[in-house]
Amino acid sequence: MTAGTHPAPGGHVVLAPHADDAVWSVGGRLARWAAEGRRTTVVTVFAGPAGGPAEASGTWREAADPRVRRAEDAAACAELGVALVPLGFTDAALRTGADGFLYSAPRRLLGPRHPADARLLEQVRAALDPLCAGPVTVHAPLAAGGHVDHRLVRGAVEALAPGRTVWYEDFPYRLRGRDHAGLRPRTEPLSAGAVERWLSAAGRYASQARAHFGSVPALRVALLDRARGHGDSGGRRLADRHWLPAAGGPPARTAEGGRDPRRA
Repeated sequence: MTAGTHPAPGGHVVLAPHADDAVWSVGGRLARWAAEGRRTTVVTVFAGPAGGPAEASGTWREAADPRVRRAEDAAACAELGVALVPLGFTDAALRTGADGFLYSAPRRLLGPRHPADARLLEQVRAALDPLCAGPVTVHAPLAAGGHVDHRLVRGAVEALAPGRTVWYEDFPYRLRGRDHAGLRPRTEPLSAGAVERWLSAAGRYASQARAHFGSVPALRVALLDRARGHGDSGGRRLADRHWLPAAGGPPARTAEGGRDPRRA
């Protein structure tokens, strides 16, 4: 942010690599901003084309079906009362090249970027540039977990709005020290009403809740545990945590922005 910890006056732009990332990771604050009448936009970067490849049906890639994910994203954002801008980039799980899918297994999504994705960073950066322009506070993922699409979004935004970027913790990935190198944490309390609206909207991503947690109720438990963990020691106060540049300099850059995120 440009001055202290006060948000820019033009509203909030939350960059989500995929449908569910913004609402699951920042949903309590999304609910609060909407209730306060703040202009808030979720930009889902890898929202994909209207239909995924037929070869994905019946495999682990089916959870990335863009038709399902776009519908879930639209329902969740509408419930929270925030605007949604889906971009047309294809999810890494569905990206293909001359020899078929670029990433052969889920674990490959957490590894090195495929050579065929070499130009994708600049393409994503160009698409996000006008959406991050002006007096807005930009919220971007730390890329915890190292998913290639999350790293691409972080790398793209690092050069666009470094003084107006608030970094959020990608749920449900585990946060490590290297993810927030050069950053300082800040927690914000969440009201019971904001939390309930967040949990309700988060449940709209039923396909992802089943894939990651087995059910929507189990997702709610995990989100509440996170909010309690960021609140007081007794778990009575719920809160969200995000990250700001530490005094004296910008955060360490990721591999996509010029530094390897796997280095401690």
